[in-house]
This record gives sequence, structure tokens and C-alpha cells, in this order.
Amino acid sequence: MLHGLHVYLRAINAPETAGDLRGLLRTASRAGRQALSADHCVVWFAGASSHPPLYLVDGDAFLDVADPPFAAEAAAASVARCDGTTLPGIAEVPAHVVVAPLSTSSTRGAVVLTRTDPFTADEEAAAGIVASALGMALEATLLRAAERFAAATASRSTLLERVTGLLQTSATAVEITQRIPAAVIEVLDCRSSWVYVLEGEELRGDGLPPLPPEHDHLRRVHRSADNPISEAVRTGAPVVVSGDDIARYRDLTGVEPEQIGVTLVVPLAGREKVLGALSVGWGDRSPLEHADLELFAAVASQVAVALERAQLLDAERSSRAELATSHEALATLARDLQRGLLPTWLPQQEGLQVAARYAPALAGSEIGGDWYDAVQTGHDIALIIGDVQGHSTRAAGLMGQVRTAVRAYVSEGHDPSTVLRRTNRLLLELGAELFATCCLARLDTSTGLLSVATAGHPPPLVVDESGYREIDVDPGPPLGVLAEAEYPTNRYRLLGRSALVMHTDGVVEVLGEGSEVGEATLRDTLRATLREEPDQPAERLASTIMAAIPHALTDDAAMLVATFTGTDSGRLDASLWLPPDIRAVASAREFLRDRLLAWSTDELLDEAELVLSELVTNALVHTGGGAGLSLRFDGAARRLTISVHDSSPRHPQERTAGPDALGGRGLGIVEAVADAWGVLVGDDGKTVWAELAVEAD
Repeated sequence: MLHGLHVYLRAINAPETAGDLRGLLRTASRAGRQALSADHCVVWFAGASSHPPLYLVDGDAFLDVADPPFAAEAAAASVARCDGTTLPGIAEVPAHVVVAPLSTSSTRGAVVLTRTDPFTADEEAAAGIVASALGMALEATLLRAAERFAAATASRSTLLERVTGLLQTSATAVEITQRIPAAVIEVLDCRSSWVYVLEGEELRGDGLPPLPPEHDHLRRVHRSADNPISEAVRTGAPVVVSGDDIARYRDLTGVEPEQIGVTLVVPLAGREKVLGALSVGWGDRSPLEHADLELFAAVASQVAVALERAQLLDAERSSRAELATSHEALATLARDLQRGLLPTWLPQQEGLQVAARYAPALAGSEIGGDWYDAVQTGHDIALIIGDVQGHSTRAAGLMGQVRTAVRAYVSEGHDPSTVLRRTNRLLLELGAELFATCCLARLDTSTGLLSVATAGHPPPLVVDESGYREIDVDPGPPLGVLAEAEYPTNRYRLLGRSALVMHTDGVVEVLGEGSEVGEATLRDTLRATLREEPDQPAERLASTIMAAIPHALTDDAAMLVATFTGTDSGRLDASLWLPPDIRAVASAREFLRDRLLAWSTDELLDEAELVLSELVTNALVHTGGGAGLSLRFDGAARRLTISVHDSSPRHPQERTAGPDALGGRGLGIVEAVADAWGVLVGDDGKTVWAELAVEAD
């Protein structure tokens, strides 16, 4: 009976079935049916972690059967009979049924044979041999699939690492377009790869393999041309092309389908525009697995960032002659790469100038994580400075991500506390092993209100008419450390002409020696410079500070300087309507407290509250109507004016109150506390006002 069985076993283990799970089951089903002269042969594979169950009848029809009636016999250790069992996919009830388990440690299933005549013992043994061969072949196929999956995953990771390394060392657009295609082909074993860069309205391509002479026109194509590259750049969306799609594109006329195979074109999207496209071509296999699309979207994103940076570097490099030594070349490249990740311009407003400086550490050429930014939203300008831990390409890459996140959250209108809280959560979700510090100061240029939140970073320094000070903040921890960290927003009022300085620790700190000398130098420089020229421009002030740094830089140094002329004469106004109810006096006092706190003049609170209470009480009690409360703080004169307007034209009367009187002292209190007071009478009533002077520090 076993004579000739080896022919069928060879079919099951043939190379052409290796790796093809369904093809293997078809071969085994037909081999078992022919070898044992069975009426029917059912092959059942119970499934694996990455494969669903398969149920095949007579090598032709796959059915959706996850739990067949012979499942118990399939779990046994030896061949079993299951005569008279109704089998899915077989119309008649078979008289004789043999169930042969696959008999492997990692695969579960069976080969089931049916026949009108009984099976002999030799035939049952043969069925067991067929099932055992199928089980081993299945194990090998699943192992190959797992190896292919692991290899694909590894190749994706390898490609990303390879691309990241190449981009970090590619200083020009030409280097990028030459290196990336070779890396993609080498790592992924694809057939072709090209990078196209948009230059004006023309896309210039470079890649592998070289184009044949008859298709050389595809090396340079117009942005509006009819081809997949131009389409991806115009639409900003990936384009998939196969041989069947050639007729869709006029520029592909004459290109053979096998030359196209399956090609994926991904746009290189920069911050403001599409910079070009990445093209990857395969043979007959499709790359359109979700992981592949994600992979090339990530590669395209990295290439786009590097191209933007390289284009800036190319423009700067064209103005330089030669680098003196290889060490200087590395140092300059590190500095330029760092600057390529920083903003190329900063917003300015009337009355507000913003300047920035960045200087790399003198030792070594590793890229640091110091960064700065400025974002304008309406009357507000957000000034941002930060530092990512370490000196490496990872630190620089994470710096770019943190800066982008902070800029996006600020642009959405969030306050400094929310911006830092969201950025902290994002950094933790990214799984970065590095942390970052950050200081965010948002200035409302219409009122001079400065809102500050910090994440493990030094607070801003302010120099104004009252002198030099470090803003008092309630700091939060660095970003990427604590999931539930809070970053309180602290508010400060800039009155009159002011200068704001934000810096990283490289400006003041010397490795191993601390920051005392650097901080003292910075403080003295600010005081002396602004004393000699109070209206010094931000650019000049920034240059003066950097030139005065007394130590050799052992760390990167970044700095933001903002000069603010102040609001109109430093004048701040607020008003509130009070209903004809004596309880409105409490509302007036609360309004006063809020305004003085916001204006950083709360040292007047006790005297101002006393004066306001008397003026508001007089208006509400003696006129029978409501009253209008107005507050004005003149920053230049350092005076607070409280005005209460009512509808009565009668002057308030001063009265002499006896020692036991419950009232009558209101205007006497105002006279005693206020620096000046008076009454203005108009057609619509009168206004009683009082002034309080803020004592100089």
C-alpha cells in the first residue's frame, strides 16, 4: 500500500509550495486523495497567530469552517476513525472516515479521508504519514512567513536608521538626492528609487538605476506635466502606478509595463510647500501594505526636513570660499545643521523688536538641542526658548519635534500652561529617552501683560525703569519626565520701556564651575547697556550680551531678546457698571483687586480699596441710582486714578461726624488717604475722583 507514496510526499515538500500556505494545503489534499484512492479529502488547518483557520475540500474549495466536527479527533496523537460523520462541503454522509492529525508541536489540524470501502491498516498508516508530512511542511511555511515578517520589519527599521544617518551627514540637496535612492534599494531590495527636487517650476530627479536614453526626458519634468511625479507634487498625496496605468499619463508614452512594475510616489511635504517627491519601484509584487505606506511616509517626511535644511545650507555655503581644516568643516556643519532646525525669521511689531542669537559650544562638533522661536497670534507674541538634553543627532531631532509641537499649540491659541502640558504629554507618548526644558512667555503688546510658564528652565529677565529683575515664576518639571506635571502660568505687567531676555544655560554656565560669574556678567551688561542707551535696538542689545560672555562656551548658547516700548504712555484703563444696590460695593472691591493684581500694582490695594469703598458707597446711597466705576493706571506717572460717576449733579458734602456717629466720615477718609481728589460736574451728573501715587521701589 505504501508503494509510490514517496511521490506524493515529494509533491507536498516541493520547493514551489514552500511559503504558499494555501498552495500547500491544495497539494496535500490532492496527494492524499490520489495516494489512498479516497472519494474525498478534507484538509483542515486550525490557524496560527498570524494566519486564520483554513478548511479545504478536495483541493478546490476553501470554506469558512473554524470548528469542524472532527476537531476532537484532530487533537489526538494518532489516526482515528470517525465513520458516518457529516463533513462540511461534502454532500453525502461518508461511510468510512479516517482522521489523521498533523502531529506537530506548533500546528493543529488534520487530513480527513472518506471512502465507501473501509480503509486498511496500511492505508491508515499512509494517511498518518501524509498528515505528518503536511504538518512539518506547514511548520516550515509558518516559520518562513515569520522570518519574512521579521526580515521586513527589520528592513524597515534599518531603512529608517540608515536614512536618518545619511540625512544627518548630507549637507546639500545633491548629496541627499544621490544617497537616499541607493540606501532604499540596498535595504529593501526594490528595483528603482528616485528623489525629485522642485527647483522653481521644474522637478530635477536623481536616482537608480539610470534612465535609458529614450526616457531621459523624465529626469527633468515640469511641475504641471502629465506624469506621476508631477501629480504627487501638485496634489500633495501619494500616487500608486502599475503597468495598467501607463495610458493615464502622456509623459509615460513608450514606457513598457514591466519597466513600471508597481511604483509608489510620495510627496516631500515641507513646512510651507511640497519640495519634491520620492519614487520607489518594485517588480510584480505590490508595496501597498499598510506598514509600507507608513514607512515611506516617514522616509519622505525625513527627506523633506533635510531638504529644507540643506537648501538653507546651500544658500549660505555659496557665500563662503573654503573651510580651512577638516575640523573646522565639521564644526561649521554642526552649527549650520543646528541653525537649519531653527526659525529663519522672527516676527516684529510696532513697539516690539525681537532678536535671537545662537552659538555652538567650541569643543567638538556634535549637534546640540538648544532652540528658540517666536510666534505671533493677534496682539500676542509668544517668545519661546528651550534645551533638549545632550549633544547628538537624536537631541537635535527631538528638538525639532518639540519646537514644532510648541509652535503648533501656541498657534492654536492655548495659554503657556496648556502648551507645556500638552507638549509634555506628546514627548512622553513619543517614548523619547531624553527630556527637554522650556520657557514660554506670551506678551500682549496692547496691554503689556506678560504670561510666563516654565518647564525646568530659567525664567525671563526684565530690565525696565525700575531696574533689573528675574521674573518670579512657579516652575514645572522638565518636559518628558512626569506624565501629570503641571506648569502654572504666572503673569507680569511690563510698564513703559522694557527689555526682556531669555537664554539657555550655556550663556551663563561654565562646565564644572557653575553659573555665578556668568549671571553677574549678564546682569551688569544689561544694566550698563540700557542705562547708557535705554532705547537700544534688540539686535544690538543681543550682540552686546553675547560679546560680553566671559567664558569659553562649553555648552551651546541660545538667547532671545525683546525690547518693548510699552503701551501708550504706560496707561491702563478698566471700567465697571454698578447697579443701584449697596451690595455692589463688594463687586467693586473685587474688581479693583483683580485689576491691581493684573497691573502689578497690588501694593496700593489697601488704600485703594478704602477710597473706592467710600466713593462707591456715597454714589449708591445718596443718589438712588447706579454708578460707573473707572480705574486708570498711568505707568509713566506711577499714579492710580479711581473715578465714580453718578447721575446726580449735586456736589458731595463734607460733614463733621461726632465720636459716636456711624457715618459721615467718607470724604474725610478720602481726603486723608488720597494724594489728590476732586469733583467734575457735567450735564449727565458728576464724577468724583481720587488719585493714589505708587511709591518707587
